[in-house]
Amino acid sequence: MIRLGQKREIIILYFRENKSEISRKTGINRKTVNKYINEYEDALKEFEKVESKKSKEEIIEIITGKPKYKVSNRKPRKVTEELRIKIEELVKANELKRQKGLRKQTMPVTQMYEIIRDEGYEISIGTIYNIVKKFNTKRTKEAYIKQRYNPGEIVEFDWGEVKLEINGINKKFQMAVFTFAYSNYRYALLYEKQNMESFIDSHVRFFEHIGGINKTIVYDNMKVAIRKFVGHNDRELTDDLTKLSLYYKFDIRFCNVRKPNEKGHVEKSVNVLKQRAFSIKDKFKNIDDANEFLSSRVKYLNENMKNTSNISPLKLLKEEKEYLICKPPKYEYSIIKEVYVDKYSTITLNNCHYSVPVEYTNKWLKVKLYPEKIIIYDEKPIATHKRLYGNNMWKIEINHYLSLLKRKPGALHSSLALHQVPQKIKKIYNNYFTTKPKEFINLLEYMYKNNLRINDIEETIEKLERISPKDISATKIKILYENKINNNQKNKYQGTIEEYSRKQLLHLKELIKS
Repeated sequence: MIRLGQKREIIILYFRENKSEISRKTGINRKTVNKYINEYEDALKEFEKVESKKSKEEIIEIITGKPKYKVSNRKPRKVTEELRIKIEELVKANELKRQKGLRKQTMPVTQMYEIIRDEGYEISIGTIYNIVKKFNTKRTKEAYIKQRYNPGEIVEFDWGEVKLEINGINKKFQMAVFTFAYSNYRYALLYEKQNMESFIDSHVRFFEHIGGINKTIVYDNMKVAIRKFVGHNDRELTDDLTKLSLYYKFDIRFCNVRKPNEKGHVEKSVNVLKQRAFSIKDKFKNIDDANEFLSSRVKYLNENMKNTSNISPLKLLKEEKEYLICKPPKYEYSIIKEVYVDKYSTITLNNCHYSVPVEYTNKWLKVKLYPEKIIIYDEKPIATHKRLYGNNMWKIEINHYLSLLKRKPGALHSSLALHQVPQKIKKIYNNYFTTKPKEFINLLEYMYKNNLRINDIEETIEKLERISPKDISATKIKILYENKINNNQKNKYQGTIEEYSRKQLLHLKELIKS
């Protein structure tokens, strides 16, 4: 493209020389010389027209304006049809997520750029922005006032809803997100519910992860933080947040109502994590698997998402740590409730049932609630279960019902307790004990009483099948297993030969009787 000065030189020479001479003197191609002379002459003709479609300002701009190329017909060199199709697929995937209600988990252009770059395409992020812009409508952006923060001073907290597929089932999860205002360092965890147990647990884990306490945490007006409003602006904290703040010695600040921009760092972090993590992968085996993936993506962003000074959040956090308050020992927190054991020997919490040993039927017990588990007490722990989230769900441990099943073995086959045992135990029952429920109950009692692994029982049955494949019984399994243990401990035996022989004969006698 020629410069404005070269255009001026062509027009001035046009009044003195022919086009060939102008091209020779300026070193500019004759076609280019001809183009700008014709453009100048056309503009002069527009001046002479009585009813010109162009204003005087537009005509003057044509004569004096900078030279421009017509780029509408130019073919892009690096934006191939293959690349355009790839970008279009990513844009369509975003549109599909919006239709499913996953608007906040759409993939940003920066993530598209990383994917395309990793596939070997040499293209700038600006070019991708321009291509994506053709598929998307323009969105207006809100303006904000730039703030200045001191190291270690402020951390912002917020919840974000994430929709994931767990074992083929679509579920909603709550993502607790912390962001340092100074370094923009992020920390996030997924929970089943946005309840008090999860709220407190996320703070405890965050402080343990950081290794210190910041001076202030900023919240919006969430129920787990505010008990009630007092007047127009004052708020009364929940007791649990008050205790947590007292223990860790951090101040609390709330945003004004409907002013999420007052904690803009964490608001953006929630969207960034949805897009930079779950736009890549949103199908997992369980919540632990999802949390592990989220942790790896947060780690990547903290190490690589640099600010305008080309400094990563992880590096800035090291600077912030010098200003953090010293962390006390880990805060222990749980919600304690009193519960009643019903006729099925279960307690009920939030419409979910958990089993306890049958001897506690029709008694009152205490339970400690944690985000991921519950512990049931009668002065001391008697049962621990993974916490359930849903409606009318049951968590049954068969060892809680063994004493009752010994009296009613016929109830075993269709029981929920048998239905929920591990698959390997159920396989042993189906293969060998469907007609001998009492023996199976005795085997389970022996296994739980001696803390045996299911693999130990499987190995013993395999050995017994080689010896007596048509007659598998609980007694033979027990004797064969104990014989294996005794052989392993034979060299350690401290008694007399006579005592050891008597013990072996007793085992043999039981085996013959069975």
